Amino acid sequence: MAGFEDLNVTDFGRGLLTPQMVCAVVAMTAFWMTIVQPDSILPGEEETGPPGSKNFRIHSADIIKQAETMAPSRLLEAGKPDLAIEEAHRLAEAKPHDVVANLAAGNVLCTVGDKDEGFLLLKRSVALAPRSRYVRMNLAEKLASAKRYDEAIAQYNLILQGYGHWSKPHLALANIYIAQERYADAASELQAALDSEPNNGEVRKLRGVCLARSGKIKRGLDEYVMGDAIQQNFAGLPADLKQLVTNWGSLERADFELGRELELNGDNPTLKLRRARIMMYTGRVSEAKPLLMEARKKGSTDAELHMSLAIVLQKLGDSNLAQAEFMQALSLQKKKEQEQPD
Repeated sequence: MAGFEDLNVTDFGRGLLTPQMVCAVVAMTAFWMTIVQPDSILPGEEETGPPGSKNFRIHSADIIKQAETMAPSRLLEAGKPDLAIEEAHRLAEAKPHDVVANLAAGNVLCTVGDKDEGFLLLKRSVALAPRSRYVRMNLAEKLASAKRYDEAIAQYNLILQGYGHWSKPHLALANIYIAQERYADAASELQAALDSEPNNGEVRKLRGVCLARSGKIKRGLDEYVMGDAIQQNFAGLPADLKQLVTNWGSLERADFELGRELELNGDNPTLKLRRARIMMYTGRVSEAKPLLMEARKKGSTDAELHMSLAIVLQKLGDSNLAQAEFMQALSLQKKKEQEQPD
């Protein structure tokens, strides 16, 4: 069969190339050029239409959930990866111009199948809905999961050109930069996320860690302590204290019981740390200091202990020793991270 480049204007006269064929070829060429270069249109606000319409679906956060309800995703969730891969291929072939179908098939293949083919389908989904931030975000997340960091960074930055105040891509970029040990860049992205979510204590604490690891130890500690205070004010009890309440019914009862256990086992650094954490959270910071200092003697490899002591010392005005404890905690955390398998 003759290719498009082999045909010329005289073919019209012989009936080989009709105006309809020209339109079809041009449309297909434009479509595949967009597939190859899905970044030609940036994500941005667009009329979404009424709920239930195709345009509304594409620009809704629920579009990823819709993809998860399709057969390939359901089969993978049911623990049938081979059938999921087979159904993904079938769906992609049957509905090449359907955004959700390409999302569903691409996500499954990126997880258990041919990743290159999966990413081709996800890029096609972006080409079909180039202004949808959620469709492009899905592609960026899958690229990041596959450690194709340069491609992921490019996609996140495209999203941020249209949605600069959306914290999610800033946080995603920060996580990539942390993985690459680009801590100053991570701190910048975390600050951008905090501009939108100033009361997110967890993000502020993470920024403190990144600042410290980039060499700005004092600023990092200040940020970390501020994040810890914000968490106390807005997020309720931290997980370790929630567990104590579950075990004992209240913090007061947990404090009493831990005190009794320490009378019997006074050298246990974990018991001292748990009781000191209660003291920190209930405003008895000065009481927590000697308990943590004692615990450090036999708990020198416990990052949480050093971090708690750093917070206490900073609040009590002993900044130099607080910074030393802070860096010790971060060093122990880093060592633990390096020991964990990928």
